[in-house]
Amino acid sequence: MTLGTNQPRLQEIVALMDANLEEPIDLDELAVFVSVSRRQLERLFQKYLHCSPSRYYLKLRLIRARQLLKQTPMSIIEVASVCGFVSTPYFSKCYREYYGIPPRDERVGSNTTQQVAMIPLPQALGLSPLSAPSSALGQARNESTFASVRV
Repeated sequence: MTLGTNQPRLQEIVALMDANLEEPIDLDELAVFVSVSRRQLERLFQKYLHCSPSRYYLKLRLIRARQLLKQTPMSIIEVASVCGFVSTPYFSKCYREYYGIPPRDERVGSNTTQQVAMIPLPQALGLSPLSAPSSALGQARNESTFASVRV
């Protein structure tokens, strides 16, 4: 999937999503980080990526999950957690719907000689890499709630 355009805000959003797979950022927060409304965020995704931001985030998480299943000895529970899924059954359901096979079959069907390259997700999706860290990602990392867990 390619952008077909160099949309800096879209690239910033995708970079934020990619950096936060384990604990996905709420779409309203993503919109704030790149200074657009949630509706503008949705329009950007529909126009350039032909899907909703939520669907795209799910796709990023599933692509990373597939890479981990094929290249690491992590359990399916661990992969689900690392990719931001709250429950293993939900992860398995999403994975099966997207790839057509359950995650356990992905692991059984893969052999050690056939490896999936662990490359940054934006590049794996055909998006042009950012030349420098995006300002939104830098801003997000400086926020007190970045990658924190509320108790």
